[in-house]
Amino acid sequence: MDWVCPLPIELVPPRKRRLKPQAVILVLVLLAAFAFVPMLRSALRSGVGIAAGIVYVLAYLFAVVMLPLMFYALIRFAYSVFLRPYLRAWRINRIRNDRYMKDVIRRGKGPRLE
Repeated sequence: MDWVCPLPIELVPPRKRRLKPQAVILVLVLLAAFAFVPMLRSALRSGVGIAAGIVYVLAYLFAVVMLPLMFYALIRFAYSVFLRPYLRAWRINRIRNDRYMKDVIRRGKGPRLE
């Protein structure tokens, strides 16, 4: 009475696990902070002050984290507005042209009237 499935249980492979966006942002912030520590120390030693140091850190984090994210958002918007409709129309035309060519070939193989 024991039935054994001849096929593997997982017919569809599991999806690859992707990093969460929060983890990526956290890693970028930590890398920016690590790279910015020497500049921040020199600024604080020269007597600029804590407020200016905080402004430097925020400006650097903005440049390292936010500018790439804004670039990604801009590219995604440009793709959705410009490239996706073009690619969709190109695919539709390609399918339509293939269908027309098959129809022409089919009609060409028929009896000829002379």
